[in-house]
Amino acid sequence: MREPDTGLFVDGTWAEGPGRLPVADKYTGEVIAELHVPGPGQVDAAIASAARAGEPLPSGERAAILRRAARLLDEERDTVLARYVAETGFTPADATTELDRTLLIFELCAQEALRLTGEMVPVQAAAGHDDSICFTMRVPVGVVAAITPFNAPLSTVAHKIAPALAAGNAVVLKPAEQTPLCSIVIVRSLLEAGLPERLVQLLPGPGETVGDQLVRHPDVRYITFTGSTEVGRHIRAVSGLARTQLELGSNSPTLLWRDADLEHALPLIVRAGYRKAGQVCTSVQRLLVHEAIADEVTSRLTALVHGIPYGDPRAPGTQVGPLISTAAAQRAETLVGDAVGHGSRLLTGGTRAGAVIAPALLAGLPENALLASEEAFAPVLAIAPIGSIDEAARMANAGRYGLQAGVFCQDLDVAFTFTRRLEMGGVIINDTSSCHPDPMPYGGVKDSGQGVEGPGYAVPDMTESRTILIRHRPPSPD
Repeated sequence: MREPDTGLFVDGTWAEGPGRLPVADKYTGEVIAELHVPGPGQVDAAIASAARAGEPLPSGERAAILRRAARLLDEERDTVLARYVAETGFTPADATTELDRTLLIFELCAQEALRLTGEMVPVQAAAGHDDSICFTMRVPVGVVAAITPFNAPLSTVAHKIAPALAAGNAVVLKPAEQTPLCSIVIVRSLLEAGLPERLVQLLPGPGETVGDQLVRHPDVRYITFTGSTEVGRHIRAVSGLARTQLELGSNSPTLLWRDADLEHALPLIVRAGYRKAGQVCTSVQRLLVHEAIADEVTSRLTALVHGIPYGDPRAPGTQVGPLISTAAAQRAETLVGDAVGHGSRLLTGGTRAGAVIAPALLAGLPENALLASEEAFAPVLAIAPIGSIDEAARMANAGRYGLQAGVFCQDLDVAFTFTRRLEMGGVIINDTSSCHPDPMPYGGVKDSGQGVEGPGYAVPDMTESRTILIRHRPPSPD
């Protein structure tokens, strides 16, 4: 797959821009690419090009393009994985999982393109419409702005642009400035798969400039964004009447009830707490453990976490690589120190070397510690004891976030009680808060956002419903 020189794709051209965006290997710090950043006129030109894309492609053609693009990505697997590891600092295992998810998302969106339809409306209930026929059809919403985070530069990009294209829209993609390289490969694969050039635009650059101009533009009709709650609020404030799907911050709890199957639960918790160096919106950050099993869980988890290999993501066996930046690691170090200062016990890890944090496990998390309410986005997990369903629900619901929660228990009555009482977008029984099969609806409540991802939900949401009413009259006699 031939690489563009600039990374900036506007109105059918890999263009040069007035600014430069260096992209670093997150472990070595070496600059591995330098992309062009668009000026304000180029951002406007990209949106104007998308708005002039013309009639939507037939649904069968949309599906075929998405499937061809997925095949091209798979054929370039080695290149994609190497690029992913370099720009994220995640391990090859994490890269492989995410690429496989991306291929599935493209396939699911191709399927949704083929079954996108409206419904019949029973207008005969209204007087004078005995012979009328009324139905709805789904039409593209228009220009979709997709703004993606650094921690999933394959699958989250796919969750935003594939539904937009499946629904017949044009999409303007602004990837995270820390991890834009995988987006170039995705855009290239779509173009080589036959996507008309105006249907996709790629704008690398800072959110404060490129992203802000994009979400303020009146021709952008739908904004899909994953990132911080603060930026999500800003988007809502400046985007006018554009529709928004916002996946924002989190501080995800997972609960271990007294009858939890620990052989099943603990390996899943370790994986969910520390994969991608904890830089996942639904990472297990708070582990609420019934006091009857708290000592056993603490002992077993300490041994498991202490044994996690960390450091160079390319080294065989490494499970936890660097955070996205040294500043992010310093922030995580501060949060761990704050928790210890409030009375937590640091059981293992927490030391920092540059952007690498040793996987940290704490016990006795006080509710006034920052880790109890803020999102760490780091390989940090804290245990807190619970004694009752009421206490568990209160602690899980505390704070401003409500993305997903996990509950491990074998009592169905307890499980259903938690599904009713946890104020979350998703409640996962007998798996962690980080369980996220791509076909399911995924989104939060409270300060964790609005709307949901998931191809079967995002594709129709990226359309408008158009009502058609036909008043039938008998034909005139010959």
